[in-house]
Amino acid sequence: MSQQDIIEFIQPDPQDWESLERVSEIDMQGFGEDGISVFNFSQFARGGSLFCLALNGKIIAETVILRSFDGDSADVFGFAVAKEYFNQGYGTKLLLHVKEVAKKQGLKHLELTMNPDRPVLHRLYIGKAGFYKVAELTPHPHKHEPRWLSRCDL
Repeated sequence: MSQQDIIEFIQPDPQDWESLERVSEIDMQGFGEDGISVFNFSQFARGGSLFCLALNGKIIAETVILRSFDGDSADVFGFAVAKEYFNQGYGTKLLLHVKEVAKKQGLKHLELTMNPDRPVLHRLYIGKAGFYKVAELTPHPHKHEPRWLSRCDL
């Protein structure tokens, strides 16, 4: 990150297919076959659930926030940073922004599932963003990776 870099938090228009293609590309980098399609990102954008971080006008990180029916919590879904921007603090910036927005909307906590064996996720979610383990879940059905349910109180 240089002093000239412009960081913006954006919510793409549901018909901005170029931006949504970029978001889907980032998601596929992070999740492979479990990634979210462009069409579904359009629906999330329409509902105000898609949050992105843009660096100098280029989307480099994305997540979807799904509010729970109980009204006081939400799930962080599909959080991903473009590979060329890993470990530069952009994921932390987006996650802290989302936490701020959620708190302003009156949410009590955010939850997410994570692979506890990935050190980068531990540093981001547990170390920097204030999430903590709530429960061990059954392994991912196809990847057979361990999963935790983690929560962050707002």
